[in-house]
Amino acid sequence: MAKLDIARHLAEWRLRRFSDEDSYYAWQRQSLTGARLQLLQQAAQARRESEDADEAFYDLAASPDILPVLHSQRYGYYNVLGPAIADALAGAQCVLDVGCGVGILTTWYAARFPNVTFMGIDRSLKSIEAAQQFAQFHQLENASFHHCEIPQHEIPGTFDTIVATQALFQSESDPGLPSRSWTTLERDRDARQQQDLEERTGIGPRLDWLLKVPVVSGRVVLFEKAVHLGRRVLFQRALEARGYVPVAEPQLLTYSELGEAIEDGPLYVVQRGPASLVAAFREDVPQDLQQGMYRCRGARAEFVYARLPKYDVRSEQVKTNLVIQDGRCETGRTGGGLGYVLLMLHGTFFGLLTGAMEWRPLMVELVRHELKQGRESIETRLTRIWSEQESGPPEESPLYENHSLAAEEVWRQLPDRVVLRQQTDEEADGRQRHIEYGRCGGNFHYLYWANTFDQRQIVIMEQERSAFLETYYAEATGES
Repeated sequence: MAKLDIARHLAEWRLRRFSDEDSYYAWQRQSLTGARLQLLQQAAQARRESEDADEAFYDLAASPDILPVLHSQRYGYYNVLGPAIADALAGAQCVLDVGCGVGILTTWYAARFPNVTFMGIDRSLKSIEAAQQFAQFHQLENASFHHCEIPQHEIPGTFDTIVATQALFQSESDPGLPSRSWTTLERDRDARQQQDLEERTGIGPRLDWLLKVPVVSGRVVLFEKAVHLGRRVLFQRALEARGYVPVAEPQLLTYSELGEAIEDGPLYVVQRGPASLVAAFREDVPQDLQQGMYRCRGARAEFVYARLPKYDVRSEQVKTNLVIQDGRCETGRTGGGLGYVLLMLHGTFFGLLTGAMEWRPLMVELVRHELKQGRESIETRLTRIWSEQESGPPEESPLYENHSLAAEEVWRQLPDRVVLRQQTDEEADGRQRHIEYGRCGGNFHYLYWANTFDQRQIVIMEQERSAFLETYYAEATGES
């Protein structure tokens, strides 16, 4: 069992990789009887409705028949997170794994590092029993598992490294610390607000418990659902307040979950020490320009392309290494400050990218890069740019749409922007939501939406279809 690679280890747990939901759920129905599947679905629903049902859900999930079926949903998570944490364990001698579940990753660490001692703890007694059985069967004498409620129970022993994966936030959806207003991503430093939010999300009590565990070097490896900036800043400030700083740049991890790309984390490696140890925690959001691109293909792309006013058009022939699918790539700018890239392959494919004008070189390079990857089929390469076709009739397709922070950049750059209607709501706790409807250059109309939890959205359409946006605005603001 020693030093198994992660794929072989997951196979030992009887986990399977699935590239889409349909094949996974077909296997799930084949693997579980109707009664067991219904019981699992009821437990999952109870967990969604109340955090108090968490333990019962994970106890059921540790059952021998359900364990491989349920945990196969997270194959990509284990496949990516395991090696990333293993890299952070270099030099460790005694590791505490908090929230180890059934021990899928803990047992892999133990197999990979046979000279390191691992202790896994979890509040689900059935999960601990499953982990113990696996470790005993595979003779992993350097791994032990113990039932533990956080923060009620104390952990005996001394460790040089603590690992905690998705065990500290009590809520998976709480947005965390709001920004100062809808116009900025910056957060005020309000000690009372920070304390209240630490209590509400459970981060404060759980960190206090975790960081009291005796640790020789003080190194802690953490992986929480903190992609959302409000959660990330709340988490980082909680660590700072307890004297912990990063010893490596926090790392977002991306993996596939039943065909869907998931960005998760970040993965933190921290220890107690002065801020000068490494650069302090960052609270900004590096812009991912690819998130700012609006992508459509097929009939939807043809509909949008026909309605874009086009200037500075340039076209060139392209090669795909498949002669019958050679075609052309066209780039240009439109009204409303947008740029576009069109890829057309001899009637077999029609794909369109639109985005801010300054992003056009990146859009062109993205297409060229994939066309050069001759080792894979053209379908695979194009799917990396244009995923599955969106639902809904093509005639409802916007000229541009974005639901990421990149939407704010596009909104700020709209030329000749004229606000026709706008409304800003403010709740008693200071949270804000702003929504505005207007027009801009190129005979375009737009709707922009922003709030203090870093959500941004922009939709752009030509004037002839602006009624769609007016209706959206009226529904969102409650106007008749």
